[in-house]
Amino acid sequence: MFSNPQTDRLMSYTPKNMRSKGGNFRIFGTLLFFIMCSFTAAEAKDCGPTLQTVKVSDPRLSVKDDRLKVSFLLDLSEIEEGKNQQIVYTPMIVSDAKEDTVVLKKIVVNGRNTAILEERDKKKDFSSVFATIRRVNKTRQVVAYNDSVAYEPWMELCRLSLAEDICGCGELQVQDYVDLNEFDNRPAPEPYIEFIAPMAEEVKTRHLSGSAFVDFIVNKTDIRPDYRNNRREINKILETIDVVRNDTNVRITEITIHGYASPEGSYQNNVRLAAGRAEALKEYVRSLYTLEEGIFKSQSTPEDWEGLRKRVVESTFPEKTDLLAIIDDPYLDPDSKDKMMKTKFPTTYKFMLEEWYPALRHSDYTVSYIVKPFTVEETKRMLEKNPGQVSLNEIFRVAQTYDPGSEEFNNIMKTALLLYPNDETANLNAANAAIKAGDLAAAEKYLEKSGNSPQVINAKGVIAMERGDYELAKKLFTQAVDMGLDEAKENIEVAERKEKLQQQSQ
Repeated sequence: MFSNPQTDRLMSYTPKNMRSKGGNFRIFGTLLFFIMCSFTAAEAKDCGPTLQTVKVSDPRLSVKDDRLKVSFLLDLSEIEEGKNQQIVYTPMIVSDAKEDTVVLKKIVVNGRNTAILEERDKKKDFSSVFATIRRVNKTRQVVAYNDSVAYEPWMELCRLSLAEDICGCGELQVQDYVDLNEFDNRPAPEPYIEFIAPMAEEVKTRHLSGSAFVDFIVNKTDIRPDYRNNRREINKILETIDVVRNDTNVRITEITIHGYASPEGSYQNNVRLAAGRAEALKEYVRSLYTLEEGIFKSQSTPEDWEGLRKRVVESTFPEKTDLLAIIDDPYLDPDSKDKMMKTKFPTTYKFMLEEWYPALRHSDYTVSYIVKPFTVEETKRMLEKNPGQVSLNEIFRVAQTYDPGSEEFNNIMKTALLLYPNDETANLNAANAAIKAGDLAAAEKYLEKSGNSPQVINAKGVIAMERGDYELAKKLFTQAVDMGLDEAKENIEVAERKEKLQQQSQ
């Protein structure tokens, strides 16, 4: 029998969860691969009162090039061996359920006389022997053992055992043996990542907007549909309204006309013109429909300085900086700004007046409407027909009809991001889908716009783990746990498991 009286510390592993079936069980937790152990061979009943002691250290198992490699150090220094004695140590790879066994090459330790006899035996087969040692008592002798066998599927969960034969019986079944090391080469579990259900919209409000450039007679506010290009510009507004009005999935809630005047002329007159023209256009459009009167509204901005400033910024004028200084001066009233630009930069002002100012006299329009809620099947159709009417929550419900990681699921996550590019939840879900697809670079890009929730920290940890930075991964998982995501504890164990597997393969 083997015992452990001289072991300073023996590390053993007890599975947290174990399911036995056909010799296999599932272990979740940390496996301790490298075990320092020592053992004593007690007296064998048929071999006299001799007490043999041997120490084994640094037992290692690893898989490389489809071979299971085995190594350990066998310290014979404390053995007191009789001159006619032979001790045989046989390493074995044993399946967890002990249904499969592979016997490795032996270590034969001979006393003086036995060694001489073996040396003279020219017919003896040493093909199954790793080393034959002639024991010199009271001296230090250490065997650095290494061997390998073809890796088989059952070896993903096995143990390295060492049998000791001090009687010369040769039967492994009746020999004393000790388990040196457990070996678990099963793939690590999939890391935990969380797809978040977006908040549902209580009311799905949508808007269609545009700009119309309706011309007015100088200093007048009345609408003349056939003046210049007015018919075409007014039709822009009508066509937008009709698109929404004819959609059975929506209900119009508001139609707003926002009128702008250009900066030249008196500011007070421009106040009158912008407001009057917006109201006139609103009333004209309203007269063409039977919609509720309260739906139509008008707004105005007397002078479109914001539009002018944008054009100056985009220009290559040498005096661009000076023009911007005038436009941005908080102490100048609009009329003073217009006069100063006209006086200081007459050539440039003339260009702006002729080329830019007509476009600053515009009427922006917005049609606001409410979209009805969609079922999953309706959402699938609307994603092809009119995706803008689908909410992020409705898209997520469609995604749930597919397996996470499937092509259909990933495409839905990408669609959600295209429709809601700045939404944190859409970016997080797209990042998690990219992680499952192995596209870590894309996942990192999406996480930049995902906020700083524990789910985001966890996703960053998974990326670090997949890149082999296990210390960073465990740090991030711990941070996610501290932020309230208890499930990230699973990923700490996954990271440790992957790290062990990496060490085994080296």
